[in-house]
Amino acid sequence: MWPTASSDSADRSDSSSAELAVAEGPQNHVLDVYLVDGRPVELLLDGESVFPVWFKLEFKETGELSAKVKGFRLGTRFGDEINIHNGTP
Repeated sequence: MWPTASSDSADRSDSSSAELAVAEGPQNHVLDVYLVDGRPVELLLDGESVFPVWFKLEFKETGELSAKVKGFRLGTRFGDEINIHNGTP
């Protein structure tokens, strides 16, 4: 016996909704920049030291921050956390 169109479409909708439930959203990152006398002395990306490495911070007119470090693009508007500290960690 061949499956009917109604039972076939019901089976597909169940499997597609199960696949969608597995999909994950983007991961938010935390960047901590430590400055001494206005110069970076430590850079932590998700708690891991990546200093010394090339990085870029941008201060937006809206008050948001963005950064590029080790191939990652971070932005406070996307839910990432960018912290600038005075002193050593």
